[in-house]
Amino acid sequence: MRRIYNLPPGWPPPPAGWNPDPDWQPNPQWSMPAGWRLWVDVPDTALLGTDAVAVDVPDVEAVPPAARRPWRVIGWAAAVVVAFFLGVGLGGVGGGGTAVADAEASASASAAVAAAEEQRAELESEQADLTEARTALEADQAALVEAQTALKADQEDLEARASAVAKQEDKVDSRESDVADREAAVEAEEAAGISGGGATGGGAGDSADAADDTSEATYYENCDAARAAGAAPVYRGDPGYASHLDRDGDGVGCE
Repeated sequence: MRRIYNLPPGWPPPPAGWNPDPDWQPNPQWSMPAGWRLWVDVPDTALLGTDAVAVDVPDVEAVPPAARRPWRVIGWAAAVVVAFFLGVGLGGVGGGGTAVADAEASASASAAVAAAEEQRAELESEQADLTEARTALEADQAALVEAQTALKADQEDLEARASAVAKQEDKVDSRESDVADREAAVEAEEAAGISGGGATGGGAGDSADAADDTSEATYYENCDAARAAGAAPVYRGDPGYASHLDRDGDGVGCE
């Protein structure tokens, strides 16, 4: 017969190569399921699983209680050691029914713990993915808000420009109307001068004076106004000609 250390669920596995002292006792803070057998005797011919190890242990019933002391766990931060669970070794077991049942219970508990750890890992991974997706969504929302703010600013700027253009168009229309009125007045004056030229004897001198009066009556603030009125280029002697329109003084304004 061999004595096997039957590790209870949730207990830390002993270090590799561990052989208990004659007075070894588990930490009293470790809880053990009711009826759990810490040591299991199995036949020498019993097959052990990869996680089960036979150890030489003392007859714990023969050790006086006063001589026992708690087992000191070696290095929780040490490298992960192989868990000593009782393997399922059913081949060749003659009268070890109780040991086999204990082994199956231990294996079942180990599998349940492993499944729970796997589910926990999957849940943590899903939570990490959710956090990443939430972060990406928040970044997209911030970018959308920024784009909306920029679009609003562009729209306001466009509206301001459209308003300025409308005002300029109104101003141009007003000037064109004024120019048309002045041209009509000039034509009327010219017609009156032509019809009364023989009687008054004004001749060419009156015509020149009328042309000068017409030039003075028509005024363009700048070349844009002259072009808007369809008068560009403005030649010296034409209605609206002025020196501020003819910068080079060649007699042709708004070339």
